[in-house]
Amino acid sequence: MPYEVIDHTADTGIRVRAESLHDLFTEAARAMFEMITDTKKLEIGKTREVHASGADRADLLVNWLRELLLIWNLEQYLVKSVDILEMSGTKLKARAFTQLFDPDRHPVYTDIKAVTYHCAQVAEKNGGWEATVIFDV
Repeated sequence: MPYEVIDHTADTGIRVRAESLHDLFTEAARAMFEMITDTKKLEIGKTREVHASGADRADLLVNWLRELLLIWNLEQYLVKSVDILEMSGTKLKARAFTQLFDPDRHPVYTDIKAVTYHCAQVAEKNGGWEATVIFDV
C-alpha cells in the first residue's frame, strides 16, 4: 500500500511512500481525496491546471495539497486524479481531473479543513521517497 492513514491528536494525516518524488506527490493527492470521498465513483468532468511552489520539498507538498483542497473547499469539485506535468524541488505544474460534487452520488468521509505544516516532511528513504502530512479536520 503506497500510503497509510496516521492518527494524530484531534487531526489525521498520511504517510506516503513512492519510488520517485513525482509519484510521491501524485500518491499524496490521491490519498487526501480518498480520505474525503470514494474516488472510484468520480468521473472526469473538468480538467484544470494547478500550480504550486514552496521553499523546499515539504513546503511544496503542503502547498500542492492546499491548492487541490481549495478546489474542493471553494468550488465543490472533487479531484479524481492528477497528472504532474513539470516538477522541480520548489515548483510544480499539474493537471487535476475533477468532478462537481453531487451529495446524492459522492459520500463525504472526512471533512479536511486544512493541510498543516505540523510534522510535514519529505525525505529520501531506502531508495525511494516518504512523506508525512497532517490534516486539520
